[in-house]
Amino acid sequence: MSFFQVTPASMTDAQEITDLIIACDIDEYGVPDIVLQDTMDILQGLTLETDTWVIRDDASSRAIIGFAFCEQQAEGKLISYGYVHPQHKGRGIGSELLSYIERRSAVVARTPSGSLDGAWTLSNVIPALNEQATRLLTERGYQFVRLYSRMNIDLTEAPPEPMAVPEIVIAPFRQSQDEAFLFEAYRESFRDSRLYTEKTMEAWLEERNGAHHDRRLWFTAFEGSEIAGFLTSKNFGDHVYVDFLGVKPSYRKRGIGLALLQHVLQQAYSQGITKVMLSVDAASLTNAHKLYARAGMKALFQMAMYSKFLKEQN
Repeated sequence: MSFFQVTPASMTDAQEITDLIIACDIDEYGVPDIVLQDTMDILQGLTLETDTWVIRDDASSRAIIGFAFCEQQAEGKLISYGYVHPQHKGRGIGSELLSYIERRSAVVARTPSGSLDGAWTLSNVIPALNEQATRLLTERGYQFVRLYSRMNIDLTEAPPEPMAVPEIVIAPFRQSQDEAFLFEAYRESFRDSRLYTEKTMEAWLEERNGAHHDRRLWFTAFEGSEIAGFLTSKNFGDHVYVDFLGVKPSYRKRGIGLALLQHVLQQAYSQGITKVMLSVDAASLTNAHKLYARAGMKALFQMAMYSKFLKEQN
């Protein structure tokens, strides 16, 4: 039985939800990690009635003190996030939100799965050092999967000129000419990563059509007519977020990834943006975190993913 009034989120809640997540970020990490447009992008990509949950304070303010959402990340894979205001921890709000997530996931998992092993999994991402959230998940049967580091650089002065890579030409993305090349590079660069899922080019490009996907901050690396690597970014005005940076396996260990990152740092600085951020799997098969460190980026904090098995198809 629920002790809280839980309702779906609405687009009019976006600012309150952003304020809640900022309060959680500052409490957990010491710095905010979201802006209003991030929240709006998240909500616009969800079925609000079934996949979002809001809990309001029972005091007269009726402020949002809890929020969670769940979405299908890929065939057979669900991912969820939950937030509880720091001043309202210990009231069972996180447990309540997780129960809603799991009930919804059970409904989704009754549909046929396209995953290779025929199973559905539900993942939850939490601050890596949050012992209460870790205990809640492990008690519900989740197991630790991986760590993610959020990395950042503050450009206090103009970044150095991007390094030259022999026989490689790095240039700004060309909207009508480079889309197929970009998708080819994405598929070959990320196919060996843990979170890769097959998508059509149209679907993948549609996901990169949000208002903040600034094509001026996208770059390609070619050797002759062959695509070698790529980088895509989001522009939030006060910071740039590197969305994808990939180098095809046959072109790795030549400095292409570092050169691509240096290009986006230079372009961001030229636009008056001094903060560039990204997330990286701490167990990346390509040791990407070392590349980012060579570019001057430092880890701000870590997030942990916990997952559990939901259903086996018969």
